[in-house]
Amino acid sequence: MSSLHSKRLDRIELLAKAASGTLEPTVYGVIDRVDKIDGELVPNIIRRWIGTIGEMEPTDKEPTVLLVPKLEPFILEHCKYKCFFGGRGGMKTRFAQNVFVADVHSTATKNYVLRERMTALRESIYSGIENTIKASGLGGFLSVPSKWEIRNGNGGKLVFGGMKNILDMKGAASFKRFLMEEAEKTKQETIDTLGPTLRDMPGAELWYLWNTGSSQDPMSQEFITPYQAELDKTGYYKDKYHMIVRLTYKDNPWFRWDESLQGELEKDEQKVEKGIMSKSRFDGIWHGKFNDDVSSSVIKEDHFMACIDAHIKLGIEPLGLRNAACDPSDTGLDPCGYAARHGNVFLDIDEIQAENGNRKMDEACKRAILFGVDSFGYDADGLGATLRDNVDAAFNGKGTQIYAYKGSTEIHDPLDEFKSETACLTNRQDNLKNKDVLFNKKAQNTLGFAERILSTWDAVVNGKYCDPDSLVSFASYNHETGVGIRPEMLEKLKAEACKTPIKPGNTVRFYTKEELRKGIQLPDGSRLKIPSPNLFDACVVSLDKDSTVTVDDGWADTTNYEPVGIV
Repeated sequence: MSSLHSKRLDRIELLAKAASGTLEPTVYGVIDRVDKIDGELVPNIIRRWIGTIGEMEPTDKEPTVLLVPKLEPFILEHCKYKCFFGGRGGMKTRFAQNVFVADVHSTATKNYVLRERMTALRESIYSGIENTIKASGLGGFLSVPSKWEIRNGNGGKLVFGGMKNILDMKGAASFKRFLMEEAEKTKQETIDTLGPTLRDMPGAELWYLWNTGSSQDPMSQEFITPYQAELDKTGYYKDKYHMIVRLTYKDNPWFRWDESLQGELEKDEQKVEKGIMSKSRFDGIWHGKFNDDVSSSVIKEDHFMACIDAHIKLGIEPLGLRNAACDPSDTGLDPCGYAARHGNVFLDIDEIQAENGNRKMDEACKRAILFGVDSFGYDADGLGATLRDNVDAAFNGKGTQIYAYKGSTEIHDPLDEFKSETACLTNRQDNLKNKDVLFNKKAQNTLGFAERILSTWDAVVNGKYCDPDSLVSFASYNHETGVGIRPEMLEKLKAEACKTPIKPGNTVRFYTKEELRKGIQLPDGSRLKIPSPNLFDACVVSLDKDSTVTVDDGWADTTNYEPVGIV
């Protein structure tokens, strides 16, 4: 039997059930605002649709499900991936629950509600859908908690489970719609597995709902960053396989009448004003923007953002030392992190991909030579002799200063007085030496990089005078000249920098790459796995004291230096 013929029979059966009274077609009402009339909240309905998802007709009947215009395409058309991301108060969960319940009630379909893990499923989405059914007044539903199902007398049902369940489940082809709620926790492996699992299910749709996290999270990389330009412009993206929408409280017509939600927004706004909450975290929570901050990190996203084109904001031209550095990957699939700066302005930050460590190092050396470097550094911890030989051979006879950086070794200037403006270190006692506080060179240089970023933020945002040589700038990419850091690399560097937590202990130390990969325990109790910070480490190597050569390595003539605030 052809798939077209099968679809026609399914349609005829559906119409027959509806005509017999077994099923009740869903009516969707599109609203543009909610008014308060005589103390009652009254949605203003601008369009009404009746039918099944992808097969709608206009109607004048009273709606079963209400939605905003931004979500209208999600009921009018079929699409394999339907994605909702954003911030608090955007009605993502409410809309999905309403649609999934109405869909089962009106079409007798089987829909699957997924979590990465089953933990707390009953208290979250299961309970939420039960409440949705009660509020809707739709009959025929029966909860069967022992089987993690909510059944309808028409033969349809909602099934709940984790990824293990769906992969092990036989007969998955009978399900039409799959909902992955709280999808920000979804692993790349799950994304790569779930899509192909549904390929043999004609008309099946996979709905993802999540609050935006880091720009480097799997969901962000898969469903946001490839379509960033269009999403930033309209909040909506569509192609043959994807419907993606950003939803925030501003899309919620009920928001202005929700005093509780408004109170939460105002409370967080006050936290930002008082410096208790970063602007980036606020934007992540309420506006669905990326948030790369980790609470215990020495670098905050707001501070990092101030460093983008800081040399332009502060009216300083980069001069003097040209340096390049790399964080090679001797083995494995990790790319080589590469960073090149002129003075304190980073002009190129990139990942170098190649089939092995030798080729990655060769490419880094070639780029550094073309950049005309005075010094070249590389992270030598765990580095094989072959790669060291490659560097020596590449720069032979060029007069370039080469330094092998080992973060695990003793710090520079151990007897100098320790000073830090970093918030998490300001409560340390006075008159301590560097050796009393800093565990190793990695700790010293990472903290030094954080200090530069903090000082730059203070100069750009607060107009505070700082020694130009203590600042740092990341040049954004100029499409006309081809100079600067590409947006995706700048975004990745930010994510790596803002996920640099101090390791608990009596001295300042940072986690090794192996520890980050395995996962670290954060102060809030959460566990975080962090990919190798190759770009960040390359910047740290670039700014090591051993990069200094006997040339003027300052910013430039600073006689006209006047902090001008945010531009």
